[in-house]
Amino acid sequence: MFDRLTSLFFALCLASLVWLYARSRDQEILDHVPIPVRISLPPSQADQYELEVQGESQVLATFTGTPARIRELRGILQRGELRVDSTIVVPESRLKDDRFFETIVVENPDLPTPQGVKVTLVPGHNRLRVVLHRLMDKQLPVRFDNSLQGQSANVTIEPKGVQVRGRQAVLGRTDAIPTQPWILPGPAEGDPASAVAARVPLVTELEGTRITCEPNQVLVRLGRPMARKVYELTDVPVHFLCPAGQTLRPRFVNERGSRISLKITGPAQDEPPKVFAFVDLTRGTFRPGLHEELLQLQLPPGFQPFEESASRISFELQAPETPSRMGPPLP
Repeated sequence: MFDRLTSLFFALCLASLVWLYARSRDQEILDHVPIPVRISLPPSQADQYELEVQGESQVLATFTGTPARIRELRGILQRGELRVDSTIVVPESRLKDDRFFETIVVENPDLPTPQGVKVTLVPGHNRLRVVLHRLMDKQLPVRFDNSLQGQSANVTIEPKGVQVRGRQAVLGRTDAIPTQPWILPGPAEGDPASAVAARVPLVTELEGTRITCEPNQVLVRLGRPMARKVYELTDVPVHFLCPAGQTLRPRFVNERGSRISLKITGPAQDEPPKVFAFVDLTRGTFRPGLHEELLQLQLPPGFQPFEESASRISFELQAPETPSRMGPPLP
């Protein structure tokens, strides 16, 4: 009796193994298949945010099933009909934030596969990091970018301001919207006083982020060239620009080096322009003793030196409480 039961047990085990083997031979596997993920916002928030996915907007999945079911799945994949749809809702308490971060975790039931096909998402490849950038509209004045002109131009812009839409974090610190770099045509031949105008498009990006403008171009009119004038400035004081914490005290070699005379050219105006002349000690390493450095000028916008010349200033750097060979320090 015992022998019969033992024989029956082994027969059932053998039959189970044969069935499992036959079953495994009847299965096919599609491994590490990329599945696109479509992320959306509810209609009430869709036009308030710009969605950014950090990385690829897809997950990896492995599919197991009979050859017939796998063939059906291959057709679905080729037609692009298999994807994951996910909706993000920004909580009311975060609606005023510039950015909102969210992590989407895709689970096996989220993939609508044919019946009889088993899906397994690859661990570590079923998460998506999403950033939602709050959008805003802002009225901004237009600034003509004349960097290609090579010189400043007297222009008028119509309209003077436009409506700009973009990320709240970027527009919040923007005070003007530039045009694209543009070269305006010259006046008509034989008529230097003729009006010149051109339609100039506005930029489509700020700080590497996309923006839209309404209207997206402006009319730029070139006026008559601004009158220029040469200014002779005398007795301009020379300053030292020192780094924070410097203990060495700069002194001019002589009284004449502390003030200079120079010519600059720029737009005609009643008052002479204010010029800041200085020696820059913030760059490089200086030790006590005599030195000679280039004089640098800080000029108002639209002004430039009348003659390009490299003036050098002689001075002494003295350690604290050390007698100067050049006499008492200048006030």
